This record gives sequence, C-alpha cells and structure tokens, in this order.
Amino acid sequence: MATTLSIGIRNKMLGIKTQLLPNGGFNTDFSGWTQLTGTTDRVGTTGATSSSGYAECVNAGSASAKFTSASAITVKPNRLYNLSYYYQKPSSNGVAGAVLVGSSSGGSDNMSQIHNDTAGSWVKKEYCFRTGPSQTTLYLSFMTNTTNASDKCWFDECLLYDAAFSLQEILYKCNIKIYGGAPQPASPDLAPAGTLLGTIYSDGVSAGLSFDDAVAGVLSKAAAEMWSGTAVATGVATWFRMLAIGDDGSATTTEERVDGSCATSGAQLNMSSTSLTSGAPITVSTCNITMPAS
Repeated sequence: MATTLSIGIRNKMLGIKTQLLPNGGFNTDFSGWTQLTGTTDRVGTTGATSSSGYAECVNAGSASAKFTSASAITVKPNRLYNLSYYYQKPSSNGVAGAVLVGSSSGGSDNMSQIHNDTAGSWVKKEYCFRTGPSQTTLYLSFMTNTTNASDKCWFDECLLYDAAFSLQEILYKCNIKIYGGAPQPASPDLAPAGTLLGTIYSDGVSAGLSFDDAVAGVLSKAAAEMWSGTAVATGVATWFRMLAIGDDGSATTTEERVDGSCATSGAQLNMSSTSLTSGAPITVSTCNITMPAS
C-alpha cells in the first residue's frame, strides 16, 4: 500500500492559519489578558491599524509594567511559531518595551525581545521561534523594560500562528511506530491495526526524527541520523505510522500523521529485517515520502 496522509496533515499543508491569542487586537476591552505589575490596560483610542484600542503599559513608581496572556496557550512540542505585534514608544518618554515568550505567566522566557525604536510611531515586529521538546503550553508577556516612574509603552495587533507548513517541518522530531499482524489501515485517521512491534527514534531511545531537504519530489530520512529502536514484541513488520509527540494514535481527523509500508527493500520504510524479536534492536536504512506530480 502507498504512503497515506491524514486529514490533519493534508489540511495543514493546504493552509491553516488560526490565531492562537485571545483578543490580540484589544478591540473592545482587555479580556484574555492579565495585569502583573505596574498599570496595564486597554486604551480606547486609535490603535496601530484600526480605530479600535491598544494595550498600554505604565510603570507604577519603581515597578515596570507587565501584562500576560490570562490562560496558557496550547502549542505543540518542537514546533515553529510566528509571533507578530505592533509596538510604539510614546514621544513623551524614553522607555523601551519588551516581549517574553515562556512557559509561565510570571515572566520566565525562552525568547525575549527588547525594543527601543524612535518614539511617536507604530512599528511592526515579527519573529519565529521553536517550542521546547516537551512544551505543550506557553504564555506571552508584554512589558516596559525600565523602572522609571510613569514610563510607558504601547502594544497592539498581537498575533500568534503555527508556522509549520512544509511536510518536512510538520514531521520535525516525530517518531515512527512499527506494527505487524494486520494490514496497513485505509487511513492514518483510523486507530492502528495489529500489534505494536517497536518505536523508532534518531538515537534509538527517545530523540525525534528529522528529514533532509526534498529532492525530485521525495522527502527522505536525514542521512546523518541513525534511525533505530528496540522491539517490544515478536512479529513481522508490515506497516508504520509517523506521529508527533503526544499523539496517542487513536482515531482522529485532526492529528498530523503518515502511514506507509515496511519491507527490506522497495517500501516507504526499508529495514534490515522485517522479522523482529522482542528485546532485539530494530534499524531503519531508508524512509521516503514521495509527492507525485499529479
């Protein structure tokens, strides 16, 4: 059976650009955000790109102003995300603004950006970052980067999108489940059939897999990686499923998966041997995903 793609992965490749932030334009109020320090609120005058409001951070005495997303934002591990927003330093002060991306609302960050643009005009900022190997949620925090009394800065049109659009990027750091005892399911959206014989990693234990750049319509395993694992049952490998961390393999139409056949040659996933013994090593020599021209 040929390589089959789940509905979730096909939809992502065709285009899904869902805004992940609540009320990123501060259009009517400050809902979806929480003030942490200083004074932060929505100002109801013309914003960066519309006649709606924007968020204002004003220091309170010697405390910098900071606000954060009120709830954790659901993300996928090892995933690229695109963050954009508008920033303005009012002409009446010299404060710099800062943005933190991290795992807690208190301000811990795995990415921080500090701005000190010319005062008096909105400036669009845009960044791409990757989540950690086990990160499933994050918070965004916006703040002044000084503690001078009454210093302020403004933010507006805050947008966060999943930036993984190529198959190579969607499958980055996935793993492969190898099954036997039953044919490959008709679709990756279905629950797996047969017996799980083992899981393939780039280090044989836990590290995810990656792919080299596509050539002539074929996406292939990274040549520098040694794909391997340990058999957890005895049987003959017949098919495999690529899936991301956190995907339990159950029936769904939203998860991003790829199914294909196993063999010693001529299949999508070629192994040194398809006859597996529980406790013995499994090695994968080649794995190719072909995108036909029509």
